[in-house]
Amino acid sequence: MLKIMVQVVVISAMVVAFNVSAAEAAKNKTRPGATFHDCVDCPEMIVIPAGSALIGSAESEVGRLPNEGPLHDVKIAKPFAISKFEVTRGEYALFVRETGHVSGNRCVVWTGARGGEAVDGKSWQDPNFAQNDDHPVVCTSWNDANDYVSWLRKKTGRPYRLLSEAEWEYAARAGTTTRYSFGDDAKDICKYANVPDVTAKDSVRGSPWLYTDCVDGYGVQTSPVGTFAANAFGLHDMHGNVWEWTQDCYQDSFTGAPADGSARTEPSCKRHVVRGGSLSAPIQNSRSASRYKGVLEGRGDEKLEDSTIYHNFNLGLRVGLTLE
Repeated sequence: MLKIMVQVVVISAMVVAFNVSAAEAAKNKTRPGATFHDCVDCPEMIVIPAGSALIGSAESEVGRLPNEGPLHDVKIAKPFAISKFEVTRGEYALFVRETGHVSGNRCVVWTGARGGEAVDGKSWQDPNFAQNDDHPVVCTSWNDANDYVSWLRKKTGRPYRLLSEAEWEYAARAGTTTRYSFGDDAKDICKYANVPDVTAKDSVRGSPWLYTDCVDGYGVQTSPVGTFAANAFGLHDMHGNVWEWTQDCYQDSFTGAPADGSARTEPSCKRHVVRGGSLSAPIQNSRSASRYKGVLEGRGDEKLEDSTIYHNFNLGLRVGLTLE
């Protein structure tokens, strides 16, 4: 009898220890700066602290466009999580294998000095430049991005989603008010971003790209995620590499934008906001405040003016997660 009682006490203590450990693990997933995976092949997430920021740009900011105003204060009331890196080709491939998702077989790709053209047979599997599973997935439409986060929700039972553009900029700024998360001077951008650099200039002579005089080591191609330095929140590639889809329906200004950081959405929206700049976008488009409607360059297919189905070699995604 004594032996049985001892066993019961030991088992009870193990249960208590397990519950404490599980509670501590859950708490750690909401601590700012904490990183975690919700499944083996899910994106690595990092917790972003609550806080406030000025979203948009001042009229005096170099490279500013009118759609970045008015400058306005946004308060993020609760911590939330963001994928530390852009969603990779390998992560997206798992989603396709498990769901049978079809992303289309036509993408605007770089075809030389003429620029981007919609080409049959090009897709996230072949964007017309070499990639491996560590590169960001590209040639993804807004619908593809939403289908990916829907799959993550079902797979993990957690509320994955695209970021609002206010959340995106809040995270990109990481407490800064400068043009870039690393300061106002773009001379150091090649330490932080894959942009049109000297390497790209050598690769695409005669193109209309606007180059910057530094070397990031990549020409007309994506770089593996995490190649460049992170911002103060631990996020990589918030400047350059690929444009990232957000929830928001594109508006020409921030007039009437929510003060709580939530997204501006419309049921039949055909233009969604992308953020972050890209490997081919001029460096002023990689500023923290830069915003664009998701239909970018591309000749040869007028139907591709709908961002929900538009595919481009510059377009990828990053995911968000509401912490409960």
